Amino acid sequence: MIAAALVLTACAAEAPIPGPGAAQVVLDVESTGGCAQMGPNCARLVIFGDGTVEAYRVAVDGEELVDTGSIDLELVAELDRIVAVTDLGALRSRLSEGHCRGCFDGIDTTMTLAGDDGPAVFSSLEVELDPGEPVFAAAWAVAAAAQAATEIPILTR
Repeated sequence: MIAAALVLTACAAEAPIPGPGAAQVVLDVESTGGCAQMGPNCARLVIFGDGTVEAYRVAVDGEELVDTGSIDLELVAELDRIVAVTDLGALRSRLSEGHCRGCFDGIDTTMTLAGDDGPAVFSSLEVELDPGEPVFAAAWAVAAAAQAATEIPILTR
């Protein structure tokens, strides 16, 4: 249900993570696939440790900052806490294999978490972003709050 509410991109670009000043990015969520059918409507949500959210429209020719907002710091702190106690490598090894939702007009998602050893990237093309896992439950909650705090108007071709 949360995944359906999120308009996220699947073919994540290798762009640097943007941000205001020195604020640390705690989560970067990008959607690709079916969200691009009507026009460039795939989103990238960048969430910082101070609760700031940046919402980008992702298109073939790049991305554009469309809106900013903020979310409850408790959500961000909970994600930080869970990431800090999670062995992200072990998590990756026990996740089910992912698949291409975008191949069938669905939406693929790439989540980048701020791990102790640097950014940890999880793509739904490679592994299932299982909301039954505490780290993904917290990440999906933060992403849903970020989406609710920002707006990316739908564009049509």
